[in-house]
Amino acid sequence: MIEKAIAEKRVGYIISALENYCLEHGEIIGIGFCLNKRHAEFMAQVFNKAGIPSEFLVAESESVVRDNVKRRLVTKEITFVFVVDIYNEGIDIPEVNTVLFLRPTESLTVFLQQLGRGLRLCEGKEALTVLDFVGQAHQKYSFEDRFKALLSRSRKTIEQEIKTGFSNVPRGCSIQLEKQAQDYILENIRNAINTKRNIISKLHDLIETKQELKVREFFESYHVTPQDVYSKKVTVVGLAAQAGLLKEYEADAERERLLASALGRLSFINSRRWIGFMQKIIPLILLSKGSLLHSLTTVERTMLTMVHYTLWGKGLGDLGERFASIEEAIYWAINDPRLYQELMDLLDYQFGKIDFVDKPLIGFEDEYSLDLYCAYTFDQILVALGKHSEQKRSSFREGVLYLAEKKLDVFFVTLNKSEKDYSLSTMYQDYSINEELFHWQSQSRTTVESLTGQRYLNQAASDGNVLFFVREYKQEGAFTSPYTCLGFADFQSHYGSAPISIVWKMKEPLPGFVLKKTVKV
Repeated sequence: MIEKAIAEKRVGYIISALENYCLEHGEIIGIGFCLNKRHAEFMAQVFNKAGIPSEFLVAESESVVRDNVKRRLVTKEITFVFVVDIYNEGIDIPEVNTVLFLRPTESLTVFLQQLGRGLRLCEGKEALTVLDFVGQAHQKYSFEDRFKALLSRSRKTIEQEIKTGFSNVPRGCSIQLEKQAQDYILENIRNAINTKRNIISKLHDLIETKQELKVREFFESYHVTPQDVYSKKVTVVGLAAQAGLLKEYEADAERERLLASALGRLSFINSRRWIGFMQKIIPLILLSKGSLLHSLTTVERTMLTMVHYTLWGKGLGDLGERFASIEEAIYWAINDPRLYQELMDLLDYQFGKIDFVDKPLIGFEDEYSLDLYCAYTFDQILVALGKHSEQKRSSFREGVLYLAEKKLDVFFVTLNKSEKDYSLSTMYQDYSINEELFHWQSQSRTTVESLTGQRYLNQAASDGNVLFFVREYKQEGAFTSPYTCLGFADFQSHYGSAPISIVWKMKEPLPGFVLKKTVKV
């Protein structure tokens, strides 16, 4: 009886919140996501008792019942349907204008699917109201992940966003937190921040549960990103060893530091071709103990050199006479069973995260090891373009690279520049105009009359090529941001001089996920 009284009191609070934040009851078309059948049935009963017509559905409900409830909801015969394990995905009711979260879920995917039930466009639908009543049911419930998904363009921390009233929500949206909810969520986020101590605690939980260290499962199941770990200049294996969770294991200190840095760089890669190559070639190097690989194509040899620079950041010659070949240098770096497995697990994890279609540079598939819309570090790009060699690292540091032998101009663009990192003379105006056109400014000293300026303006006529690499910011947390390959472009128009403002037409239209980051807001 006490439990029922508490539950009814909570429902009373939910109904009160509806009256404060939502439309008139007769205008609501709502879905409430519940914990189980008993919960959904109870919610429907109490809402009906309060004069808010409601039904409940579960996964076992027959299709004829579902169709009838859907019809009654859309025609406003009922106000709410309370559901369990349905309407997460695959079924559209675009008319839904109110969503109630009444149960916690550890799955960010499920959370976004449930939110998506209300985000469908519909004629006459002006807004979606989302009320989240998830209480202190589970200390591992991550509010931060939910807010990150809604605030993907913000550079503020989630804590800063909460304290400043969510100033970076998408246009047309607002988030309101009651004072008690705000305090609780801030505490939840502070406790969930992946400090070294918190990560070790999660590793302890993983190993205690699974009896072994599974790095991919750790990233996928414990709200830990690879960057959370590698920003601390340590590997997952190294952290577990420090915590005494790996018996009779001690990594070589130099190798562990080397791998921690390299894994951090690899945690941004998203090229299926390059990841697939590494998944094939790295085990082969381990098996052959660093013997020379003579059967590689030119592009494969380049990709292998990209692996070497990702590990060492230097050419063979820059390492003295320590190694006879890059195969030998790679073999030394991976010659630890646990660190090798962490590397392979990370590659598997990165491959599994790819959610877009990449493809080689059109017309240059046999020349470059780069793929459209994929992310690469500066060094990886310079290897792919032949600027860094197996033996020696080039000294190139500028934002514009011209390879005369290839008749190729390469533009490295940072879209959001801060005065801390860039001088006034390098705060160029670079941005996408639309999916085909990109506005770019030359270096401040480049005039229309100069040889460089003339090369840009006569690019198409002179059979030259222009290749774009773009990143949003110089830094991503503790890491230098990688660049995304946008592909080749042709000269379209220009104005001004020193700098020259040029509009380039991309040879391949930019996909939506790239355009979202590069378009000028």
